[in-house]
Amino acid sequence: MTRAREGRGRRWGLMGAGALVTAGAASAAWVAQHRRVRRALDAAEASALEEGLVVPGDVVHHEVTCRDGARLHVVERGKGPALVLLHGILLSSDIWVHQLTDLAERHRVVAIDLRGHGRSTTGERPTTIATMADDVRDVLEALKLRQCLLVGHSMGGMVALQVAHDLPPEERHRLLCGVALVASAAGPVLNLPGSTAMTKLGVPAWSQVLLAAERLGVWALPAEDLRWWLTRLSFGPEPSPAQVRFTEQLHHTVSASTLAQLLPDVALFDLSEELADIDVPVLVVAGSKDKLIPTRHARRMASSLPRAELVELARCGHTPMLERRREFSRLLEEFCAKVG
Repeated sequence: MTRAREGRGRRWGLMGAGALVTAGAASAAWVAQHRRVRRALDAAEASALEEGLVVPGDVVHHEVTCRDGARLHVVERGKGPALVLLHGILLSSDIWVHQLTDLAERHRVVAIDLRGHGRSTTGERPTTIATMADDVRDVLEALKLRQCLLVGHSMGGMVALQVAHDLPPEERHRLLCGVALVASAAGPVLNLPGSTAMTKLGVPAWSQVLLAAERLGVWALPAEDLRWWLTRLSFGPEPSPAQVRFTEQLHHTVSASTLAQLLPDVALFDLSEELADIDVPVLVVAGSKDKLIPTRHARRMASSLPRAELVELARCGHTPMLERRREFSRLLEEFCAKVG
């Protein structure tokens, strides 16, 4: 009995020591990653001005009231052929900070806070891609924009496709000289057997969780470290800390209710069978290291659109407007000159 007890004691002792070693290693790993995030945040604060991540002070601000009462915040800068810029989900017009600087010498650059994002409100209609497409048409009419290049990033690309698809052909060619789709997709991002059914069941459930959290007053984005790593997924292999921090801060403007309405709509968006109807020139831009919307979606869109050209940016992630500022702005300018 004594030997048995001693054996059990040794085993428990070894297990305890192993647990302590594991806990110590986990604690050390947490401290290491926290220090890494802290260093990145400190570097971001120091280099934000140096990288030009400040919206120019001379932008003109507009407020456009939509047909259901939503008020859209719109900024514009410069004169010339118009570029209308639509941001992605959880972002705002500020994501186009470099293009408002780089392109305004020769273009009228217009950036919209889509409803429920940035400084735009929601209205009586649900916040969906179709509603946002109608909002864009309201902005085009309110600001008397004609023959513009409509540029959409991620979800904004889906909105741009919806706008181009919904416009009657004569009006489409009157309002748009072309469309640029940036890190976007025309159909569901998950394209596996049964994924559509799973999305239809799973995403609405997550939306209800978000709404419940907001009602209970516990809605908040994750803690600082987690927010940093989640935002980091939007970038390629070597992002600037200032760019990650800048993007992460834009997420705070979006409410849980807006996100809950949009998630199912974005996840199930599908215009892939209607792309042949979009007969204006289209520039498709993708990053080869995009972890959120893989490059295959850009290739599929480019092959299905009648007048498309595809540009893949090597080692670029989901945010070419920040990661490849000069190259991306030049692409827009050259395409606009070609089709305008």
